[in-house]
Amino acid sequence: MGGNGPAAENAALIDALIEAVGLDHTTTSTDAREVASQDVYRSGELPLAVVSPGSTSEVQAVLRACMRHNTATFVRGGGMSYTDAYLPDRKQSIILDTSRLTAVREINARDLYATVEAGCTWAVLDEVLSEYGLRSVFWGPMSGRLATVGGAMAQGAVTFGSGRHGPSVNAALGLEVVQADGSLVITGTGGQPEHSAFLREYGPDLTGLFCADAGALGVKTAVTLRLEPRPGAGEGLSFAFDEFTELVGAIEAVSRFGLVTEVFGAETALMRLAAGRAALKQDAGKLLAIMRGASGPVQALRTGLRVALGGRRFLNTAKYLVHFLAEGADAGELRMILRRIRRAVGGRGVEVANTMAEYARAAPFPDPMIVGHSGRRLLPLHAIVPFSRAVGLHEEYLQYLEDMREECEEKQVDAYVVYSVSGKAAFLWEVVIYWDDEWLAFHRRYLPDEVQGVVSEGQANPGGRELVERMRVDLIELMYRHGAAHLQIGRAYPYARDRDPGALELLRTVKRQVDPKGLINPGALGI
Repeated sequence: MGGNGPAAENAALIDALIEAVGLDHTTTSTDAREVASQDVYRSGELPLAVVSPGSTSEVQAVLRACMRHNTATFVRGGGMSYTDAYLPDRKQSIILDTSRLTAVREINARDLYATVEAGCTWAVLDEVLSEYGLRSVFWGPMSGRLATVGGAMAQGAVTFGSGRHGPSVNAALGLEVVQADGSLVITGTGGQPEHSAFLREYGPDLTGLFCADAGALGVKTAVTLRLEPRPGAGEGLSFAFDEFTELVGAIEAVSRFGLVTEVFGAETALMRLAAGRAALKQDAGKLLAIMRGASGPVQALRTGLRVALGGRRFLNTAKYLVHFLAEGADAGELRMILRRIRRAVGGRGVEVANTMAEYARAAPFPDPMIVGHSGRRLLPLHAIVPFSRAVGLHEEYLQYLEDMREECEEKQVDAYVVYSVSGKAAFLWEVVIYWDDEWLAFHRRYLPDEVQGVVSEGQANPGGRELVERMRVDLIELMYRHGAAHLQIGRAYPYARDRDPGALELLRTVKRQVDPKGLINPGALGI
């Protein structure tokens, strides 16, 4: 190539990327670059290219090319982020898309582990493992139809399995990670010749070092996951609460004994809005899915009848709802667990129709929530706090929201609280902000087929957008004051702020070792 300027340098980079992954898997089209550089919330800088390697060796070649040409690499999995997790912060960058890294390399049913490439979605993996009567101990977030295994290891996630096992990273036994210079790191017992990847806890936990790193320490190309047998029986219970204090107390009492695999819930007002747009045909489809998910024909009839009779009446009572999903080896064990859950909740809440809990069990991976009800834009912000601090966090938030109410009404902004758990002692509290606004290309690209024509794009609302950004900053500060931790740290949450200096310098030393030029997801974690 002739010339020595930036254009010639970038042309040489593109040539090297094409050589690494092929012309069909390297794109410089404006549309593709625009979508890849956006997330649920906003846009990053437009990268030079989007590259989709199909193997670990191709990832290595891509990173070597980027290092030679001083180009930053931002790694994109399913794209379900809202924390600038993979958004380019400079034009001299590429997006490394993992959507071709989808192989399930090994399933060891006896030793209970599976090795899967980073771009495999949780929904696909769960379907494959179901043929063996197995699943990962963490088996996906609700966005698992798009969310990837590698993304959940880099960013962290909760939902299915989190009631007992905590966040997604606890399922990892070992990782395959490509460093900035293209060299390979294999963690866990699988990192020695003729050793299987069955154990994480052998020597210093290098697997943990690369987990939840927001992609800052390298590109994960494969993950070995801890497996467990699929349960013989399962059922969901739902409860309504008038007071947030009572809700927290009930969830704490249930969680501390590991009685449930999942906990999730929301303000009833939000659930009414979400349910209001669903057609009767959709309800019938959900009922059929619930009945198919029952453990036998008699159970299917009982469950279907209970859900049909309950309908949506549970949405007309109380202020908060919570759903507990429980499992047992057989129906007898499940009945015992359900009795213990009811005793733990006690008189704090009222049991209501378990429609939503049963649907979550029957159809765990719905179409991801790209926009809200009626097509409104949305931004979730979460905090993980000990149960002892959950009520104080919520009460300060309610006062903040009351102070903002007039401006929110003026600029068409609403906020609702949802909640979950991570293990036995961590309460996940999340605010979802909704506002009227135009969509990004991201939203148009990923809008689920079932809501096409049901929701519509709003008009540009710069005032609402500015208010949401202000609220985002304020709420993250509020969470920090209450000692919150976070998943999906990206560049949004204050991981590095006021952190122990020794620990922070150690992390920065690791970053310099694995990425001396600072080219792998620069800015992530605030380091």
